[in-house]
Amino acid sequence: MSTNIVVKTFRSDRLKTLLIGLGILASVALLSAYYLGRHGLQGQIEQLESSLFEQDAHNQLQQARIDTLEFRLAELTLGESVSELAATDLQAVVVQQQDKIARLESEAVYYRNLMSPGAGDREVFIHRVDLLPSVDNRFLNYEILLTHADPDGAHTVGRIGLTLAGIVENRQTLIDAGASGLIEPEALEYDFRYFQNFAGQLRLPEGFQPATLLLEVTSEAGKVLEQQRFDVPIREA
Repeated sequence: MSTNIVVKTFRSDRLKTLLIGLGILASVALLSAYYLGRHGLQGQIEQLESSLFEQDAHNQLQQARIDTLEFRLAELTLGESVSELAATDLQAVVVQQQDKIARLESEAVYYRNLMSPGAGDREVFIHRVDLLPSVDNRFLNYEILLTHADPDGAHTVGRIGLTLAGIVENRQTLIDAGASGLIEPEALEYDFRYFQNFAGQLRLPEGFQPATLLLEVTSEAGKVLEQQRFDVPIREA
């Protein structure tokens, strides 16, 4: 009986020892797996954090580049706007100066004629002529200023004749404005002592492109007092 008890006790102790050893091995295996797994996840986390940091840096560089391009675009847009405004202002100044030059030239011609040796033999001067086609080029607007050669003289009476030279159907053509009905004949009759201003428009024939206007001032007796030719400006479409 005692022998059997000793054998059973020995076997029981060996079994317990084996179980304890297996438990220790399992614990070690679990701890190893835990630490190994944690180390692997930590590496992945660090890689992800590094990738995110690099992506943030790349995004910041891209945003800085976008901001720079937007600033350059704003500069170019502002420069174009300033250039357009400057060009518009310059064009307006040029037009004003051209108009002033034309008026000064007209004044110079007037006073040159007034001081010429034969001025005393003349009654009327063409002081100023302004021509401007209408937007549709169907009419020619005009302004004419006549002045008396002798401010202390008597009334002068007569009429203005207008002759247009231009092209119609590729042919050079002369048109008498009064005889062709482009204007009422009495519209250009004058009767003044110091000066008289005329303003109106000529109805241009279909397809006619005027190039010059011949202005002829005749007295009531039919004597030609003054004659000048003017270029007709071209109106841009």
